Amino acid sequence: MFYRFILLCLGWLALAAPSRATNTVAVELTVHPATHSFSCRYTLTARSAAGLEQLALNLDKHLTVAKMRGPHLRAATARPFFDTFQQDTLRRLDLRFSRLRPQQTVTIEYGGPLPARFYTDSLLEFTPFANWLPTLPNREYELVTYRLRVRVPPTYQVVSTHAPRRHRAGYYEFAGTAPNIEITALAARRFTVLTSPPGPGAAVSIYKANRPANTLDSVLLDQARRIIRYHNRIIGGRDSIGQFTFLLPGTNRNAGGLLDNAAVVTYSDFDPRKPGELLILAHEISHKWWGYGTWNTYDNWLNEGFATYSGLLYLQAAGDTASFRRGLAQRRARAAGAPPIIGFDLRTSDYATLRRVEYDKATIVLHELHQRLGDAAFFRLLTATAAARIETTAAFLNLVEQQAGRPTREWLVRQLST
Repeated sequence: MFYRFILLCLGWLALAAPSRATNTVAVELTVHPATHSFSCRYTLTARSAAGLEQLALNLDKHLTVAKMRGPHLRAATARPFFDTFQQDTLRRLDLRFSRLRPQQTVTIEYGGPLPARFYTDSLLEFTPFANWLPTLPNREYELVTYRLRVRVPPTYQVVSTHAPRRHRAGYYEFAGTAPNIEITALAARRFTVLTSPPGPGAAVSIYKANRPANTLDSVLLDQARRIIRYHNRIIGGRDSIGQFTFLLPGTNRNAGGLLDNAAVVTYSDFDPRKPGELLILAHEISHKWWGYGTWNTYDNWLNEGFATYSGLLYLQAAGDTASFRRGLAQRRARAAGAPPIIGFDLRTSDYATLRRVEYDKATIVLHELHQRLGDAAFFRLLTATAAARIETTAAFLNLVEQQAGRPTREWLVRQLST
């Protein structure tokens, strides 16, 4: 009876989920390499059918706000705000408008230094990890239509997740659709560019900052095309990758996949010939499909659990069954005793527990769902989930019921609730 109550509640939540009009963002970024700093003019046009009379934005606490303005902005304040998910103090910008309107525009001028881990003596990294943009709380992954204009010294070049629409010495302009938090630029003295050879399959490009190409870059290019070919088959049947960009800043920190057919790999010695690093590569590429919803609720298992299992599936498909089995066994051991996925409160848990739930336990649940459905039905479900851009557990359960029947939905609710 308890599980049936959960099913009813999740169904109601899915039906009640609001739809939002796409916001637009214009970013004017000026890069100051000599001081490892930047200044930015960020203009957000936010839309809501219900109307907007106030907005809140989060901004990194180390950045200084110079001005906030808008045609209907009545009051704007900035205050410290402790985010329990990030376990850090942010700057909360509270904006109030003169009256309720379906569309409000605000411009924020701000700037400051980049943290040391996001620059070198000849590179500055403006990626999601740098927290350089204002974000709408709990809507960091929400898609926006954006224009990004970057000004740098004439001796610097700029790259992003795709080619610039316009550029000249000292100026680059990009445009597209991506989560607000993922609007990206690298500024460096030079970039080495590698591209995959013409022919069938996705076109893959590598932009490597301030260093020559080496054997590992060629391995990355080749392995990426193999992974994309496989992922397109089992995940991307309705939304395939046709081209993909790798940004290699050399800041030696982490790797991350972006929805906009791109990934940032910061390790200077990244070697996809190693099973662990091949798994990272396959995981991050799959974030082209697994990157919706919010990052600070339990629904984020739909991103990290799916990406982790997608990476393991590639290892198995590539013939490394031992690494696939070992990866599953490690995650099963870490998931033992972890809290349930449904209802997991990220804000009151440490990062190690978060990983046990969203990465490890979620991976095991997906593996068991795979075993229950078989390859053909499970891969159809992956394809349908990716095409629908599923954001919530409720929506995924509805899709599971459509694809595999109510008994499987009820079984899955039990797995996610224990």
